This record gives sequence, C-alpha cells and structure tokens, in this order.
Amino acid sequence: MASNVNIFDKYGIKEVANVYFEALEDDAAAGVYAGDIVLFLDTLKVSTIETTAENTAAQGGWGNPKLVQWDYGKEINITLEDALMSLESLRFMLGGAIKKSSTADEKVIVRHTEEVVVDSSGKVPAPKDHLTGKTLYPKATQGHPIRLINLGGGTGSTTAGARTQITYESEVGGMTANSDKTMTASNTIKFMNPAAGVDALTAPTAGDHIRIFWEDVVTNATTDESAVEVTISPDTFPGTYRVVGDTFMRSEKTGKDEPFQFIINKAKVQSNVTITLQAEGDPSTFEMTLNVLRSTNDEGQNEMMKLVRYNLEATTASGSEDDLGSLTAGSAQ
Repeated sequence: MASNVNIFDKYGIKEVANVYFEALEDDAAAGVYAGDIVLFLDTLKVSTIETTAENTAAQGGWGNPKLVQWDYGKEINITLEDALMSLESLRFMLGGAIKKSSTADEKVIVRHTEEVVVDSSGKVPAPKDHLTGKTLYPKATQGHPIRLINLGGGTGSTTAGARTQITYESEVGGMTANSDKTMTASNTIKFMNPAAGVDALTAPTAGDHIRIFWEDVVTNATTDESAVEVTISPDTFPGTYRVVGDTFMRSEKTGKDEPFQFIINKAKVQSNVTITLQAEGDPSTFEMTLNVLRSTNDEGQNEMMKLVRYNLEATTASGSEDDLGSLTAGSAQ
C-alpha cells in the first residue's frame, strides 16, 4: 500500500472554514471571466459538509437477512451559515442582478417615509432621516410624487388618518403641474382634500403629525455608489462554481494546528434562501446551501470533492527570495 499517511495520526476539527468561489466560465455581461474569484466569505459561523447515499440489499433465507448490499446515489451538500452579509453575497444566494447608481445610465429608485410635525405657522418642515438625523429635502418629479397623510393631533379639525396627497410639490401659490421643486423649510405644503375634490386644497394646522412618502431617483454618483439595487427575477437562479474552503485541524500528537481544506470543482448554489427580520433574539444569519456535482479531474477520473491536509513548509519553495514584485495599475505580474 503506497501511502505516506500514518493511520495512527489523529486530528480534531473545531474551527469554521473561510470559503471562496471561483467562476467556471466567462460571463462578459457581468464582467466575470473563468477563474475570477467572485465571492469570499470569512465571517462564517458554520460550514457543514454532509455526505449521503442510498442503498439496496439482496435479502433471503431464514429470517430474510441482508446478504449483499449496493450503495448508489451519493450526494454531498455543503451548508454555509454567515454571520454577516454583503450585497454581493445576497445577490449570489438569490441569483439576482446588481444595479449601482454609480453610472449615469443606471438609476435606482429609493423610497422614503418620515413623520414631521406642522409648525406654528402651518408649514410642513423638511423631514429628518430616522437613522442619521440628517435633514432631507423631498423632490417631486413626473411619475414620482410626494404623498402626505395627515395623522391629526393638532389644533385644527382635520380628521386623523384622512388620506391626503399632492401629486407634485405645492408652494404657497398652489399646485404647479410638472413642477420640479425641492421642499425647503420655507415652503408651505398644502393638501388635497379628497372629500372636496382633487382641486380643493386644505392646509394642515399647527401640531398636526404628517407622514410623508416620497421617492428619490438616484443616479450618476461621483464617488461610491449611493444606492445599490438587487433585482430578483423569476427566471434567474444561482450559478455553478468551483469552491475552496480553508480551515485547520489540530494534531493529537503535537497539539499544533495544521492547514486543511476542501476543494469542490463543481458546486451548484441552491435557490433556497431564508432572510429573517426579527426584533428579539440573536442577529439574523444568512445560510447558503451548495449541492456538489460530479466533475472530471486532470487524470480523467470522476470526483466530487477533495480533502487536503498539507504542510506549509512543504508547499513553500526553499531558498527563494522572490516576491510578487511591485504591482502597479495596468501591470500583469
């Protein structure tokens, strides 16, 4: 038996793996080419490898015992549970497409809602973002109106919850169709009174609570994208990739950790994804399931997964002082 493996060496595995995904083919539309690293996960909580197979047996004789058994249908599933997510990992799991507002031809529509209180002069103040406290200035454009609902609570007789809306922003002089104005603290926003007809305007009274709904069309950011959109379509699904997981195992003999990895040449990302938003309990985690497919290695043999234990000293060329060189933009070293 030709093997360098000592059958008496034993190891314990405790640590989670860092996992990366490599593209198997070109996808010019997405700017991805075969061999590109498309996702790297180093915040996993759990990485589980589960191998199953079906079996059948010939049975007979007294007591009908099993005489000969056949195994078939081997299946390997990988489950990766991530403590954190990125927009790319979310797109990856859901099989969606990413749109960024960093280019002029890609627009992302962001929908906002904030609540304000009408001031003593009857004006609707500019809202503040509930996360950052930053003052926002809603802008109405054709097809993207500002909508307001008066929740009441002020000194007037406006019915609480009455649905009131403006199609475009209104200044003191009344509504201007197709106007493209920015709401400022000096504007007086008036309301349509649905009961009186679309042309009748009823001003809010001091102390009224106003819930404002509006849409921002974000495009052509000059620095990083200020909005990113992941679109999930009914006819797009996660792809197939080469997957490598790096971890380490501890030797019983030496008490030292030794590198260990699993390599899957062909893994299909499954479409089953659950995103949990909850007020209590632990933070949400993000689970990705991979189904291992059969592939053919360089020797023409069928394989599904490789498990590799290696020694860092043995994989490093001795006596070499070469490094990667100086990498500059546009260079290939």
